[in-house]
Amino acid sequence: MSATLHTDALTPSDLFRADEVETSRLCLRMFRPEDLDAMCEITRDPEVMRYIGHGHPLKREETRQNLARIVAAFGRRGFGRWALELKETGELAGYCGLSLGNEEVGVELAYMLARGAWGRGLALEAGRASLRYGFERLDLSSIAGLTFQDNRRSRRVLERLGMSFVRAAHFYGFDCVHYAVARADWRDDGSLYRVKSER
Repeated sequence: MSATLHTDALTPSDLFRADEVETSRLCLRMFRPEDLDAMCEITRDPEVMRYIGHGHPLKREETRQNLARIVAAFGRRGFGRWALELKETGELAGYCGLSLGNEEVGVELAYMLARGAWGRGLALEAGRASLRYGFERLDLSSIAGLTFQDNRRSRRVLERLGMSFVRAAHFYGFDCVHYAVARADWRDDGSLYRVKSER
């Protein structure tokens, strides 16, 4: 879901290095072992976790396992959820990227931001970069977005990213709303976007 923390070694594979993406304020990069403490601060916040998974804060080991799965996904698929690093401070602000958890939905945008990063347009900035990467680099035909029905903030983000409401549905054991945007309907907004390829 556009806020689901699904996720074995947190250390990136020696055989794979993910592309990094730079936007005006963010560096979208692979998670590193040293990100664990900062990520634990984010996932222990009840407000951040309200619409993620089962809606409860995570223990340190749960967060470590989730990050390990995020890193492993890049090696399996070549894409996944990047760590969001604020360029100005180097602070970890959460994650954003592309996930594949349900074949019916296909590739979906997934993001989570620390509460201190809310209200600054960072979800939109990271979301736009992730969509562009998906359409231009991965040649995806469409990208979905899922969130809880009453998560108005997330629904607004998906709509501002150009996604259209598809239907109310039940995914991952939760009642959700399903949004999507086709490559033919997506438009680049002209904002800063640079890809650093490690492959």
